[in-house]
Amino acid sequence: MVTEMPFFDELGRAGARYRHARRARQTARIMNALPIEIQRDLDWNPPPSLMAKVYRSLSGAMRR
Repeated sequence: MVTEMPFFDELGRAGARYRHARRARQTARIMNALPIEIQRDLDWNPPPSLMAKVYRSLSGAMRR
């Protein structure tokens, strides 16, 4: 008899989200380190920073 362990399932999903976010940050750092000409050639648009996201969410909440 196999019992399901939702805690470990959730832990695995959280680990996968962490790995995905870490890879995205690493890619952004590598791409941002390239010269601007190469970034343009690759059509690289850096993702907005976490602080920009927080600021936008807070400023939107204050306007309501």
